[in-house]
Amino acid sequence: MQVASMIPAPQSSIVESEELLGEELFLYDQASGAVHTLSSGAAMIWMLCDGARDLASITEEIRSASQISTELILPQVKEAVAQFQTLGLLEG
Repeated sequence: MQVASMIPAPQSSIVESEELLGEELFLYDQASGAVHTLSSGAAMIWMLCDGARDLASITEEIRSASQISTELILPQVKEAVAQFQTLGLLEG
């Protein structure tokens, strides 16, 4: 499977804060008790990791909203999703 075709989905134990507080989104992992703070950029990527979009689609959503090139966005999306995986926030 190509990395860009990966479809990230949040673990069922993750609860998002109701709103962005300042520029941060807080995630609570009910399984581990850990609280994670995401910057606004990471929060945007997180909210697009809905189990319906692959990394290419997430990148395109951000590109269309920001007018930043795909070549600059895709590595950032890959890095954020890899970090979400490392933290155990995503399925699989």
